[in-house]
Amino acid sequence: MGINSEIYLIGLAVLFFLIIVFLFIRKVSNASELKVKIESIPDPLEAIEKDNNLKEEISENLFESSDNQELACFYLISVDKSMFDIDQIFGFLSNYGAKIKNKYFAFSDSNGTEKFRIINALNPGTFENDTKTFAIVVVADLSVTTDPLITVKKMIEFCNDFSEKFHASLCDEERTPITKQMISHIESKAQDIERINQLKRTES
Repeated sequence: MGINSEIYLIGLAVLFFLIIVFLFIRKVSNASELKVKIESIPDPLEAIEKDNNLKEEISENLFESSDNQELACFYLISVDKSMFDIDQIFGFLSNYGAKIKNKYFAFSDSNGTEKFRIINALNPGTFENDTKTFAIVVVADLSVTTDPLITVKKMIEFCNDFSEKFHASLCDEERTPITKQMISHIESKAQDIERINQLKRTES
């Protein structure tokens, strides 16, 4: 009986000791726990999403005021969202025939009339020597271009060449990749605008 009591007491002592050790280790662990602040990594496209009014800004600030503007916009966005090499961008645009004007690039016809322009997709929409951007916008006001359909075709040709050179995705105003059907729709719209412009010129 005495031996059983001793075993029982030893068992209780061991259990009590284990409980104390457990509580001590838990306290030390909690005290030394790393306070790591996990911050969500922002999606680079959110920088463009925040500029949902960019089209309105283009309309108000980059083109002369008009009640009948017909803007055609194409976004070129880096496939992996990495920043473009701005020096390569400047060189490519210059070799392509674009001229810098008011901190954006413009393509003009032989008469000097602007066909379309290239702006930074991130605010404030301009290009500087130290500009960092992963997206640009190719934009034209088809209501004032001489040949809306030809302008759209030239814009798409430029976009395809730029996409190949800089590994960029061609997207619409909603940053959705453009399909052949969407391009056909834009070209049809350009044709309609061209017909309307011709009628206006005939009437005048």
